[in-house]
Amino acid sequence: MEIRDLLTQDIDVKKSSAVPLAFYFKKYLRLWYLFLIGIFSFVGAAFTYIYYTPEQYEITATLLINSGEEAKRGFSTNAVLDDLDGYQTSNIIENEIEVLTSVSLIRKVLENLNLYNSFFVADGFRRYRELFGEAVPVTISYTKLSDRPKNFPGMVRLEILDENSFILETEQGKRSQHQFGENLSNFYGEFTIQLKEERVESLPTTLFFTFNDMREMAFSYSEDIQAEPTNKLSTVISLSLPASIPEKGELILAKLAETYNSEALKNVNSTAANTLSFVDEQMAKLTAELAEIEQAVEAYKNENSISDLSAESQLYLENSSTAKQKLAEYDIHIEVLNNLEENLTDQNNPSKMVQGSLLIDDVTLSDLVKKYNELQRDRQRLLNGTTADNPLVKNLDEQLYSLKSDLLENIQSNKRSIQIAKKSLEENSMKIEDRANRVPQIERELLAITRQQATKQENYQYLMRKREESVLSLAATSVSNARIIDPPMAGLYPIHPVKKLIVAFALLLGIGVPFGLIYLNSYFFGKIGQKNEVEAISQVPIMGEISHEKKKNLYVGNFNRRSLIGEQVNLIWTNMKFASMRKSNQVILTTSSIGGEGKTFFSINLARSIGLSGKKIVVLEFDLRKPSVFNQLGLKPTKPGLSEYLSDERFSARDILTLSEDNPNIFLVSAGKLPENPVQLLNSPRLEELFLELRSTFDHILIDSAPIGLVADAFALSPYADMLAYVVRYYYTKPNHLTLINDIAEKGKFRNPVLVLNDAKSEHSYGYRYGDYYTKKTATI
Repeated sequence: MEIRDLLTQDIDVKKSSAVPLAFYFKKYLRLWYLFLIGIFSFVGAAFTYIYYTPEQYEITATLLINSGEEAKRGFSTNAVLDDLDGYQTSNIIENEIEVLTSVSLIRKVLENLNLYNSFFVADGFRRYRELFGEAVPVTISYTKLSDRPKNFPGMVRLEILDENSFILETEQGKRSQHQFGENLSNFYGEFTIQLKEERVESLPTTLFFTFNDMREMAFSYSEDIQAEPTNKLSTVISLSLPASIPEKGELILAKLAETYNSEALKNVNSTAANTLSFVDEQMAKLTAELAEIEQAVEAYKNENSISDLSAESQLYLENSSTAKQKLAEYDIHIEVLNNLEENLTDQNNPSKMVQGSLLIDDVTLSDLVKKYNELQRDRQRLLNGTTADNPLVKNLDEQLYSLKSDLLENIQSNKRSIQIAKKSLEENSMKIEDRANRVPQIERELLAITRQQATKQENYQYLMRKREESVLSLAATSVSNARIIDPPMAGLYPIHPVKKLIVAFALLLGIGVPFGLIYLNSYFFGKIGQKNEVEAISQVPIMGEISHEKKKNLYVGNFNRRSLIGEQVNLIWTNMKFASMRKSNQVILTTSSIGGEGKTFFSINLARSIGLSGKKIVVLEFDLRKPSVFNQLGLKPTKPGLSEYLSDERFSARDILTLSEDNPNIFLVSAGKLPENPVQLLNSPRLEELFLELRSTFDHILIDSAPIGLVADAFALSPYADMLAYVVRYYYTKPNHLTLINDIAEKGKFRNPVLVLNDAKSEHSYGYRYGDYYTKKTATI
C-alpha cells in the first residue's frame, strides 16, 4: 500500500485488495504440465468411452387406451352376465402403464420375437457391433429350452466354412465343427443352426453370438422402456425405448403393443369362456334329466295304457288343493289371534303394543287393534313429559282397559267362528279325499312326473336362449384394448452417447480437476509464496515486506551501517504510523500464526528503527513459553523478568528493565523464569500496573508475544495493545493460517491489526525488485 493512500484514508480492515488476474494465471501456469496431463487423460477416457459405447437411438410410439364405451362393448355387457349380477370393465391409465412395462409381458414379447440369441461382428480393436434381422446370415431354432443356468458363458465364435459346415469356438478355446441343421445341445437347450438360403454374399462369414437369459433381459428392457401419459386429461400413453439397432427397437415396441392387446383380449375371453362353459355344463345336465323323465313318462304310459287324465280327477285334485290351502289359512288366523291374546294379557308389559294387525281379516278387530296401539303411543308420549299420576295418563289407562276388554272378547268370538269354519272345511276335505281316492293312483303318479318334466323344460329353454345371446356377444368382442396412434419410429440422430457433450465435459474435468487439486494442495498443504496471495486471502492491510538475506543483521544498534532490511523496516514503521494516524500506536504487539515466521526478528529490527529515530522504546519478551529476544541478540538476562514481576509484588518495573548496550533509547525486558501456567500468570492484576507505568515512561512499548495460532497467550494482552503486527513468512505460512488474522479483524479482537511480510524474494511481489537500489550502480553522466 502506498504512503499517499494511507494519508488520504483510514485503513478499512474489511476491504480486500484487488488482485490482478495475471497473478492467478501465472500461479497455475507454472504447473501447466498438470493441466496437460489432465486434459489428455480425461479427453482420452472420453474418446475411449465413445469408442466402446454403441450408439443408441430413441424409439418412440404412442398408444390410445380405450377406456370409454369401446372398452366395455364386449362380453362384459352380454345378457348372461347381466342376469348373473353383471361384470364391469374399466381401464385406469396408471394400471395400463404398469401392465405395459411389466416384466412378464416384456418377456413374452422377447420370446415371441425369438430373441434367445444376440449376434455380433468384430468392428475394430476389441469392439463389437450387433447384427439383427437380415444382417444375420444364420438362424438358431430351439426344440427344447433348459432351466436357467447359474453361470452364462461369454460369446461364442461362429465361422462359416462353406454352405454345409461351420465351426463353433467358445471363449475358453474349445472348438468344434458341425453341419448346418445338425442337432446341438448345451446348457441352454437343444437347437439347430441353419444357414439362410437367401443371404447376401456381403454378409460376414465370422460372427459371434450369445445365449440370452430371458429373465434378466426382460428386467433390463423393463427398466429401459419408459411409458407415461402425454397429459393428465388424456388416455394416450407415450412409449420410448433406447436401442442400438433402430429396426430391433421398432420391432420390440410394435410387438409390445400387439402382445398387450392380445393379453387384454385373452383376459376378457377367458371370462367369457368360463361363463359359456358353466352354461353348457348346466344344459348338459338338464338334457340328461329331461331324457330320463321323457323315457319314464313313455314307459309309464305304455305300461299302464294311459292316454289322458279325466276332467273329474283334475277337479278333485284342484278341490283338494284348495281345501288344504284354506285349512292352512285358518291355522294362521288362529295363530295370529292367539298371539294378539298373549300380547293383551301380558302382565309384565302392560304398555306393550299389539303386533300382527296386518294379518287380521276381520275389519272390526283390525280397527280395535289400531286404536289400541294409537292409545298406547299417546300414553308413551305423555309419560315422556309427565308421570303416571297425571289425569290425562289415567284417562288413557281407563280407555285402554276398556278397549282391551273389547279386544279380548272380539278375539274369542273370532276364534270360535274360525274353529267352526275349520271343522266344516275338514269334513268337506275328507269327502274330497274320499272322492279323490277313487281316481286311479296311477294317474296321480303320472301327473307328478309330468310336472317335473315341465319345470326341467322351462329351465332348459332359458339356458338355451341365454347361450345363443352369449355366443353372439363373444363373437362381437374384437375391440382392441389399445390403438396405435404413432407407430414405433426411431429418431434421426443417436441420443447416446452425446459425443460433443462428453468431450466438453471431459475437457472441463481435464482443466477443473488439476485446478482443484492445485487449489486444495495450496490451501491445505501449500505455502504462501506471493504478496498477491496474501492480498487475495486476507482482509488486513499490508504494511510492507522484509526481504530475504542469508546473514541478517539482528542487532538493534549500529547507527551508521546501511542495510536493505533496515530501510524496509523503516518503511514499514512509517506505514504503521500512517495507518494509526488518528489512533494511538504506543503499544505494539507482534505475533504470527506459528513459530519460525520471524516475529522476534521483526520486533528486534522494529525496535532498532524506532530507537534510531530518537524515541524511547522498551521490548517486552512476552513469549513466556519459548522466549527468543535475548537469545537472538546474543544476550543473557541478568535481571528478573516478566514472570517474576507478575508473580512477586516486591519487584518494580525498574527492576526488570535492561538497557541496550548499543542504543540508549532501547530497553529490554526478559521473560524471566518460564512459568508452568503462562495464561494464569497473564491474568495477574499487576499486568495493568506494568503497562500504566511503562506508558508513562516510554514513547513506545513493543510486545513480542507467543504465536497466536498455537496458544491463546496473546489474546490476554489484547486490552493493552494499540496495534497488532501480524508477521507472515513466504513459503512458510500456510494460506489457511490467515483465517486467524481475518477472524481477529472481523470480530475486533485486537485494535488496528496490520500485516508484515517476511523473507521476501524478488519473485514474491509483482512490479518491484528488492535490492535494486542497493545492488545497481549509479549511472554516470
